[in-house]
Amino acid sequence: MRCLMELAHSLGLLVRQRAFVFFVTFLILSGVVATQIDQIQDAARLLDDGQLDQAEAKARQALNTPGTRALALSILGTIRVQQRRYQEGEQFLNKALALNPNLVGAHITLGEDYVFQNKLHEARTSFQQALRRDPTNFNARYDLAKVESSLLNFQESLEVLNPIEAKVSNSYDGLLLLAADYGPLGRKDELRGIFEKWQQLPPPPEDAFLDFGTALNNYGMPDEAKVICQEAEKSIQAHPSSPLALKLARAYLSMGTLDGAEKYSQLALSLNADCSLCDLTLAEISEEQGVSEKALAYLVKAKKQDPDNPEILFEFGKVCLRRDLIKDAVPALEKAVALQPKQDSYVYVLASAHVSAGNLARAASLLSTLLQKHPDDAILNYAMGAVFYLQAKFPEAETSLKRSIALKPDQVAASHYLALTYEARGDDDQAASLFREVIKRQPDDGLAYVKLGTILVRQRQYDEARVDLEKAISLVPDSVEAHYQLGIVLRRLGKPTESQDQFAQSRKLQDEHHSRMRYQLLLPD
Repeated sequence: MRCLMELAHSLGLLVRQRAFVFFVTFLILSGVVATQIDQIQDAARLLDDGQLDQAEAKARQALNTPGTRALALSILGTIRVQQRRYQEGEQFLNKALALNPNLVGAHITLGEDYVFQNKLHEARTSFQQALRRDPTNFNARYDLAKVESSLLNFQESLEVLNPIEAKVSNSYDGLLLLAADYGPLGRKDELRGIFEKWQQLPPPPEDAFLDFGTALNNYGMPDEAKVICQEAEKSIQAHPSSPLALKLARAYLSMGTLDGAEKYSQLALSLNADCSLCDLTLAEISEEQGVSEKALAYLVKAKKQDPDNPEILFEFGKVCLRRDLIKDAVPALEKAVALQPKQDSYVYVLASAHVSAGNLARAASLLSTLLQKHPDDAILNYAMGAVFYLQAKFPEAETSLKRSIALKPDQVAASHYLALTYEARGDDDQAASLFREVIKRQPDDGLAYVKLGTILVRQRQYDEARVDLEKAISLVPDSVEAHYQLGIVLRRLGKPTESQDQFAQSRKLQDEHHSRMRYQLLLPD
């Protein structure tokens, strides 16, 4: 049973029945007359019934009376949230709380409004305010735990849930939240307990099945995840549904079960020919299979169907970039970033596209923005150092690359570019030492062999240079520089015929690949 102060508590804003006796008594003791009580009661009942326009009219009548103004504002705020007019809802609810900070329901609804606006820190404060006033409020506690989990505060989320864990464990949503907290903390025993409780509950909705299966797989329980997905398969086979088939495909894709992912993506597409997300999923499967041309075909179709979907634009741009289709990649990625400017992965890949296009100033600007947000990110420091190197800003490159290596010593990319930086500055000894270290850690780095061989040629260590350059050609046979430098080595070693063959091969490759010489930052998987 709820009083009028407790309006629209759940995150989905599912309106529930409320009791008014307590709050009517409260209003009478406050000196509010029956007519004013009726206006608030009517507004709340109309809100419960989904008659938002009529509820707003009644709530506005109650705005004129000091005793009901705060509640009327709270109801208006709830209406705005249900209408997805979140900023207006926020304004109404804050006005209500300024008049009466003890309206627990208004705090909760304001928190929900903030969640919808992705203002998670503000939402956390609102739910905490509600709990201070009513520590037993289930919805405030549950919603606060969800926000803490979304903010990656998994232990804090579990502590908030502790008083209501028994009740939470009897619902699928609650078990999903507990899994989302226990998983990242590596608490496998608790996860197995959740899996057992899940199996004891009545059959859940298919999409809950799939969410839980994906969570179990993500947290290192693939066998249990497969059990969940197999149960979902039975349901989908009995009652085919494009959205559920696609969700199962996504779950299988996250598990690396590509056959299952492709099977159910194709089923989803057969049930809905205009399913752009089905084509996107099939593109991602094709990428995992190493067939980028097939992935691009699916993405072209998806992009035509849904030209303003940022995820499709991003994947399209990323595949184009990998296939060296820079002119197609850049505008797609620019649009994806314009639609989702807070998606850091989008911004990073766009920066890589601009590096490949030779737009180094634009790339540097994008990476600088990301580094302001994540100054201790090793990959971003590497990328910024690589761009500085390409801009011939060698001191800045050295600083960024050394910082990247300090943050993540086991990486290779930053060491490779730091070696290039030393070489560009004329420090061949330090460059050669670092290239040897790169090769030791990544023996198939053909470009490192090319550069090391080139340095050895300058140092007149021809026998050693020949070994490294021949290894480079075996790894990157289309390297112009490797063939040219090996030609020099062979001439110095008294092998003129073999030397001329290498020079000829170098010239041929130069003609074939002149327009394809590009740099590219590491791309995310």
